[in-house]
Amino acid sequence: MEETKLFCPSCSHEKVEKIESIPVRLIEEYYDENGVDVRYLFENVENLDRYECGECGLQFFRPVVLGDDRYYHAMQKGDWYYLEEKPEYDYVAKWIGAKDRVLDVGSGRGAFSRKISSPFYQGLEFSQSAVELAAKEGVNVIPESVEDHARSHAGQYDVVCVFQVLEHVAHPKEFLEGCVACLKKGGKLAIAVPNSRSFLEWRRNYLNIPPHHQLLWSEKSLSKLAQLHDLQVLEIYKEKVTEIHRESFYSTLLLSLGDKILPGRISSVKGSQFGNRNGGTQEPSAQQGEKGLAHRAADLLKDCFRLIKLHRFFDGHTVTAIYQKK
Repeated sequence: MEETKLFCPSCSHEKVEKIESIPVRLIEEYYDENGVDVRYLFENVENLDRYECGECGLQFFRPVVLGDDRYYHAMQKGDWYYLEEKPEYDYVAKWIGAKDRVLDVGSGRGAFSRKISSPFYQGLEFSQSAVELAAKEGVNVIPESVEDHARSHAGQYDVVCVFQVLEHVAHPKEFLEGCVACLKKGGKLAIAVPNSRSFLEWRRNYLNIPPHHQLLWSEKSLSKLAQLHDLQVLEIYKEKVTEIHRESFYSTLLLSLGDKILPGRISSVKGSQFGNRNGGTQEPSAQQGEKGLAHRAADLLKDCFRLIKLHRFFDGHTVTAIYQKK
């Protein structure tokens, strides 16, 4: 049987390279530890392969394993999932005028509406519980895809925002075509995604792979979108490690160092409770890695890192791109 040819889901280029194969059992074990069943999503799948596009740098996974309503309902049980405050909200709000019509795609409860002065806000969100919460707070959020919304609202918005959504999308080309279609000529598109070239790449992050994240974006792959969708890049902003991700940064740093110093001893540490914001990584406890002197040394090292505020010198969780429609 002839093997199906792979193409980049963003730029459609054929030059893709497999860079990792992940045993599905490790993903299932991570979610088991957090009380979320994902085994039904990986039925008949033994390994998840990660590829990188040689043209635009986007990383993606095959086979496609998407989280469904059941999965996201389980993920949204904790209040950590829809954060009311995100650093990228403040950054993007600076690009929005008082009279701009704003579309927020994948808006959640519509928290971003409270960051802008414009009264013309429309949120799109698939989660019915998020739509209901938004309605209780008087925020205009409807359950509709951006592709469908574009058919009846083409060229009607001054700004389209996509916060922490594009990494969940299996087919970014069609999704972004919908976003751009909603914009007026000269309108702005704001995209914020996890930065795959930040500390997130130091170690395997189980919330940064399927069924949660489908695509891994970088400054390079975001820049390429301008050419693909007839946009002009106005600015790409890479935040430094923010307060909300600081513990995740230090834990990931220690674990990645442990992987090098004690190969095979720390690599089994793969998960954490979702709500501690460690982003799919977990600090080794006295029962997990080396005990005694090595564990105390790790604690001391982490305290030293904090003391000198090492996080100030590293790219943080999110990269945000601002485009203008030509």
